[in-house]
Amino acid sequence: MQRDKAKRRATATTTTTLTNAAALQDHLMRSLDLRLPPRRLRQPKPSSATATAASSVVKDISSSVCDPMSEYRRVWVCDECTLENHDDVARCTACRAFKPVARRPRLTLAQKKGLVPGPPPRLNNNQWEDVEQQAEARGDAEYPCSICREPFGVHAKVLLSCSHMFHHTCLTSFERFLRTTDRVCPLCRKQNYEKKATQSGEAHFRSICARRLQARIRGWLARRRYTSLLAHYYKQGYGDPRRRSLFYASKVSAISSRIVRAMKARADSIDALLAEFDESMSRSRAIFNGENNQETAKGNAWPNALAKATARNEAECPICLNAMSAKAVTLLSCSHVLHAECLVAFESFNIYEVHLCPVCRGHYESRRLHCDMSSFAD
Repeated sequence: MQRDKAKRRATATTTTTLTNAAALQDHLMRSLDLRLPPRRLRQPKPSSATATAASSVVKDISSSVCDPMSEYRRVWVCDECTLENHDDVARCTACRAFKPVARRPRLTLAQKKGLVPGPPPRLNNNQWEDVEQQAEARGDAEYPCSICREPFGVHAKVLLSCSHMFHHTCLTSFERFLRTTDRVCPLCRKQNYEKKATQSGEAHFRSICARRLQARIRGWLARRRYTSLLAHYYKQGYGDPRRRSLFYASKVSAISSRIVRAMKARADSIDALLAEFDESMSRSRAIFNGENNQETAKGNAWPNALAKATARNEAECPICLNAMSAKAVTLLSCSHVLHAECLVAFESFNIYEVHLCPVCRGHYESRRLHCDMSSFAD
C-alpha cells in the first residue's frame, strides 16, 4: 500500500511538473509571438477529391496550431458610432474617432496557475489623475516625443499607465511594428499598459507661442522707436559728439540711398513702359507687314503671283461680283485679282492705316494688268 501511494504521489508530481512546464512554454510562446511549424501528416496517395479535402483539413489544422489568435476576430468597436473596424486601423472609418483603450488581455494557463504574475487591474479615474500629475511634475510635455523627437504641440497625444507620454501616431506605428503580442512601453518596457488620450501640455505650448509672438512684436516696436528716440536725444545736445556725427551721417546716407532707389525704380518703370510700347509696335507691324509679304516686290514674286491668279482662273471680281473682263484689272501681291476701280473705291473707304486685301486680309502691293491678264500693263 505504501508503495502504491508513493507511486501515485510521484505520478501526480510528474504530471504537475509537466503541466507547469507546458504552461510556461505556452506563455513564453504567446508573449514572444512564436509560431510552431506546420505539421506534416504522412498519408497514402488518395484520389484527387480526397487529396483536396485532406489538404484543406491539414491547412486548417496547421493554421490553428501556428496562430493561437486566429480563432478571434481582429476587430475593434468604435465607442462613438459602434462601427466594427479592422484591428490595424487607428481611427474609425465612419466618425474618425480614435481607437479605444485595448480590452483586458486573456490570461494564459501559466497566469491562471500563478506561475507568472497576471496583468494589473484597470486604473480608475483617481489613478489616472495621479498618473497625469506625475507626467506634469516630470515635465514630459516640455520635452519632445521620445519616438519621433518632435515637440508635442497641439497634436493628439496619448498618456500611458506608466505616466509616459507619446504622440498618438508615433505610438500607433510603434505598436503596429512590435513583434510581440504584449504591448510594451518604449521607455520603461512595462507590459500590457493602458493608454488614454490627453491634452496636457497644450496650454504650455500655447503660452510659449504667445511669448514668442510678443517678444517679436516688442522687438520690432523697440527697433522702430529707437531711431526717433536717438534723434531726439542727439537733437538736445546730449551724447558723444563723435557718435552724434556718425548718427547723422548714417541718416543722410540712408536718405540718399532711398532717393537713389526711388529714382532707379522710376527709371525702371519708364524703361518697362517704353519696352512695352516697342513690343506692341513690333507686334502690330508684324501683323500688318508680315515677313512673307515684305518680299513680294522682289525678284520673281510678281510672276509667281500672276501664275497663281491665272491658275485660279477667277471670272468675277470679289468686290462688285461682275465679270472680270468688263473693266481694267489689278493684280495684288497676294495673287488676288480685282477691278482697278473697285480696288480704288475699297481703299478710299478703308479705315485702317495699312491697306488690307478684301479677300485674305493681308498687306498687299498692286500692279495693273492687261484685260486678257496675260502680262503687266506698267
